[in-house]
Amino acid sequence: MTLVSSKFKEGLSLFHDRVAAMKERSEYIAKPTASTKLVGPQTAVAEVDGFSVTSDEPEWLGGHRTGPTPSALFCASIGFAEDFIFARQAVLHGVDFDHYETRVEGHWDMKGSFGFDGRDPTVTEFQIETKVTSQAPVEKIVELVKLTHLRCPMTATVSKAAVVSRKLWVNGTEVPL
Repeated sequence: MTLVSSKFKEGLSLFHDRVAAMKERSEYIAKPTASTKLVGPQTAVAEVDGFSVTSDEPEWLGGHRTGPTPSALFCASIGFAEDFIFARQAVLHGVDFDHYETRVEGHWDMKGSFGFDGRDPTVTEFQIETKVTSQAPVEKIVELVKLTHLRCPMTATVSKAAVVSRKLWVNGTEVPL
């Protein structure tokens, strides 16, 4: 069973051609936007593309645990972006796949968020683990995952600010990248 429908393939082909034809910077620069509002001491709601997304901290930190933490959402957004870019790369290269999963773990110094010892709160490392199930040759999946890492805007951005380590499993077997 493939995760890629013919409707997605057709839509991606049209989108690919439309982007290829864009000449002006104002046409091809995406501007994702979110507006957030604090609704509790550690609870915020974002309005994004007509959707409401809640982020919250655990109760012990003054939250109500009504949604993921901001740092968890940050990691999820990297995973979401890699998932979508991989699907696009697979279609563009004629590769079907049955399963694609990304796990993203970020490392940051909590002392930095309080300014202790002059520490920096920057996320210094991301570990990205990808699992793919496909009948395609392993070498082709490795190629597509490498293209995903290069072409994913989220990964490209965080790679400039933090160490990004990666692991890949294809059909249950770890393979080098």
